[in-house]
Amino acid sequence: MAKWEDKDPKWIVQERQDGSNVNGWHWEEKNQMGWSRQKLEELLVGMLADLSAVQGNARVTLLKELKGEALLTTRKGKKRFAMYDLTITLSWEGSWVEDNNKQVKGEIIIGEFASANDPDEYEWTVTAEGTGTAQDKLKSHVEKLRSPVFGKLAQFTSALNSLV
Repeated sequence: MAKWEDKDPKWIVQERQDGSNVNGWHWEEKNQMGWSRQKLEELLVGMLADLSAVQGNARVTLLKELKGEALLTTRKGKKRFAMYDLTITLSWEGSWVEDNNKQVKGEIIIGEFASANDPDEYEWTVTAEGTGTAQDKLKSHVEKLRSPVFGKLAQFTSALNSLV
């Protein structure tokens, strides 16, 4: 056993000029925002709202913005887990047949998407540019994407956790 009075090197703490985390003793965090953006684009862009061809169409076209953090943490080189707290903004586009195929654009904003939250705590907001029948109808159909999108977010969570 190392003895303090013998000045055993195991007990001597030295300042390291390189700032190295020797043997992974302290918490380490690895940013996963790039991976997260790519994975969320793969999972969410192209999702279609449930509409008959007679009514029109609407689909997610773009992961417009991803704010927050997503990271993998390690403690003592062993204990690893994923943490994330994100706000996701998606763009959607659609057309409504009954209104001369009127083109409508809008956004889906998902807030409070965090590793510490359950899906019923996520915030869900759908907007449409402008006003009118086409906007109201398409917005209402896009709002129904909530459950399928949350299913895709669960896939994201599983994939992020599998990186650890």
